[in-house]
Amino acid sequence: MWHALLMRSRAAWLVLAMSAGCTYFACASHPGLPPDPIIEAGPHDSGTMLPFDAAYVDVEVEADIPAPDAGPDAAPMGCANQQDGTPCKAAPDLCHTDGVCMMGKCMAPGVHADGYNWKSSDVNARCCGGIALTTTTDINCGACGIACNGGNGESCSALAGHYFCRGCKTNQGCWSKCCSLSFVPSSCAASDCKGNCDSTYCPPGSKCALGNGISSNYCAY
Repeated sequence: MWHALLMRSRAAWLVLAMSAGCTYFACASHPGLPPDPIIEAGPHDSGTMLPFDAAYVDVEVEADIPAPDAGPDAAPMGCANQQDGTPCKAAPDLCHTDGVCMMGKCMAPGVHADGYNWKSSDVNARCCGGIALTTTTDINCGACGIACNGGNGESCSALAGHYFCRGCKTNQGCWSKCCSLSFVPSSCAASDCKGNCDSTYCPPGSKCALGNGISSNYCAY
């Protein structure tokens, strides 16, 4: 009975506190009432009073927390139960290969070998050092790494559909040590300058191809 009276008395005090404009049931003008803990409104609180057993959740703050970095071994489905060679990380560009699972870990993307044709409709579209480019420039002329020597009068241009360092003046100035005079302007050829096709002069991954009377010998993939 005394417990019931005490609860009714407390409920009456709460009603009086609310009508007096007290904040969250704590009221300095009624020192006789044991104050309940003050629950301060959060920065996104609408001002609506929550039930005692409700939890305030700031969804916006939770969304701002970045996801943890999964690290280089991460994979969409994980590699723990995948066979070796299963793709797990997409290649960043056309001159790289997908990363694959290996012994339960996702390996980094690989690099296509020099000379990889990244665009089938363009025979000069080649990967050189993991970079997609066209082998039609003085830096990569006809094949990756063949550089034209401007000091020897050379520049990269086409002859019968193949690109050569043309305009050479001396054999020694050419990348191949052979300045072929068979065509005008002269061309640095993949040759021993005796008419023989010589792949030893060609960059790795390429080989010597015969010009067959319409061009000098050249390096091809």
